[in-house]
Amino acid sequence: MVKGLPLEYAADILIVDDTLANLQLLSTLLKEEGYKVRPASNGAMALQAVAAKKPDLILLDIKMPEMSGYEVCAALKNNPETKNIPVLFISALNDVADKIQAFNVGALDYINKPFQFEEVKARVATHLRLKAYEDDMEAQIVLGIREIEGLNQEIIDTQQELIFTMGQVCETRSHETGQHVKRVAEYSYLLAKLYGFEQLDLMKQAASMHDIGKVAIPDSILNKPGALTDEEWATMKTHSHLGYQMLSVSQRPLFKLAATITLEHHEKWDGTGYPYGIKGEEISVAGRITAVADVFDALGAMRCYKPSKSLEEILEIFQQERGRHFDPDMVTLFFDHLDDFIVIRNKYTTAE
Repeated sequence: MVKGLPLEYAADILIVDDTLANLQLLSTLLKEEGYKVRPASNGAMALQAVAAKKPDLILLDIKMPEMSGYEVCAALKNNPETKNIPVLFISALNDVADKIQAFNVGALDYINKPFQFEEVKARVATHLRLKAYEDDMEAQIVLGIREIEGLNQEIIDTQQELIFTMGQVCETRSHETGQHVKRVAEYSYLLAKLYGFEQLDLMKQAASMHDIGKVAIPDSILNKPGALTDEEWATMKTHSHLGYQMLSVSQRPLFKLAATITLEHHEKWDGTGYPYGIKGEEISVAGRITAVADVFDALGAMRCYKPSKSLEEILEIFQQERGRHFDPDMVTLFFDHLDDFIVIRNKYTTAE
């Protein structure tokens, strides 16, 4: 038994030598140490034995007919399934060049013949112990990676929950529901996927923060039951830039994308939007996507300053605003996959 291995585990050792006397001597020696021993008299038999059951360690002669020990070791090390099996050469070849070649093909140790019994036992035990420690370390690393992945996912989940909560806080202040945030996020994700948007994995979270700047807008304006004055409307429009300022301080890809969406989701394809009046492809893809998602949801929701519109009315508006408010390609994708957008709307609908 070897320290570092399970108490009830007897290591499996493959001995490869074309001399029967050496096979018998080594087998007897190692069996007395409590190891399971399998003999092989040539290279081909050794590879067959390994293929049938991987040993814990291999004692390998060099000079054998047809296939040398070097060739056997090289074959084992070139196979991903067997490359980590410890190979100890045991040979009468004493030249430094022979030993160097042995290590070059992947051997971990080299024992000279005639060998000393105690030396063989000590080297075998040492390499089995090292392999056991290595395997245990690999297992611990795998376990650690899984724990890190679990913690990472927990952080991601917490981040997503916090982001949606931030979005919901803004909507609650303007007497809108958190479902609006979810719908806009889902619509944006779907449209981004249909468009082939590269930052697809970030889009859903980023879009949920599109109106984060509204936290800085007075309640008297957000919840005014009627048309805003020119001055009030000018204040309301500042929420885009305010949201951008809040989010752009971070260099993380998620918040950089969210900052862009916040700034540009009220821009229009024909240049009549705000805050900068940019047009066409000057508007980011993310801004154009979220514009469609936000307006589609807003038109169908009743607010303190307006009634809700029917689906037919909404679709008519989208047809009219193709190439004016909205990117024509986005509108085409929207109509081509309208049923999918309706599924999302129905899934996240509550009394508003």
